[in-house]
Amino acid sequence: MNYNIKGTGLEITPELRDYVEKRLAHANKFTNGAPDVHLDVELEYKEFGRSKKYRAEFTLSLGKDLYRANDWGETMHEAIDISIAALAHELRQTKKKRLHAFRHRAMQVKEYLRGFRKKI
Repeated sequence: MNYNIKGTGLEITPELRDYVEKRLAHANKFTNGAPDVHLDVELEYKEFGRSKKYRAEFTLSLGKDLYRANDWGETMHEAIDISIAALAHELRQTKKKRLHAFRHRAMQVKEYLRGFRKKI
């Protein structure tokens, strides 16, 4: 998996980079080690008056499909955790849809072949 990490308003420390890589291992299992996977990570720090907010945005391109997760948090680690969970949820849903469609088509072929045997 190729990935780029970009920081807006903050410096990307080795600790943050390691934390993102560790969390990406969870989402990596849904890509099945495909070589054409590219991930853009943007980590942002903003001040809204007296409050400080952190944002983590993950954009994953897998072939022709594009998945995106973007969330805010009180700390950078919280924002990363929430965004990775949302990205994994989106990838999990897509995997379930594809598996269901494959099984449905396989069932239709099986029923067709059963009907074909009865006619002979």
